[in-house]
Amino acid sequence: MNKEIEVIEKVVRLSNKINQTNKKPQDYGSGHNLYHSEIHTIEAINNHSNVNASELSKILGITNGAVNQVTNKLIKKGLIEQYKLNDNNKEVFYRLTDLGEKANLGHSNYHKEVYEKIVQYLNNSSKDEIKTINMFLDSLIENWPIE
Repeated sequence: MNKEIEVIEKVVRLSNKINQTNKKPQDYGSGHNLYHSEIHTIEAINNHSNVNASELSKILGITNGAVNQVTNKLIKKGLIEQYKLNDNNKEVFYRLTDLGEKANLGHSNYHKEVYEKIVQYLNNSSKDEIKTINMFLDSLIENWPIE
């Protein structure tokens, strides 16, 4: 088989594997299966204090309507709560509940585990191999044919 085609097929397989993982809901320790959009909304709320829907929209790169859908689901699951500031009675802000903090920690641990596996592989690679991998990935990112 042509070596270039073999590399392309492996990149496509990796991309498909990542996409499938992101599509499946997972329980990160809260007792709720959470979709990619839900756990990353939890992560964004954790990382930004006094965050409202408009700010979440910008952080996550989604519409206000999508933010409202996700936050309503997370409120029903008991993972986040709404609140208002004393000096601003109009705007609604979000924060994690204890259960939301548990999910966020589980998600962080999940990423840590994945990263550790990659680092373990890279630790067995030479500096030149790592440089080649980085150059290849940078080139893929910069020149990806589909937007």
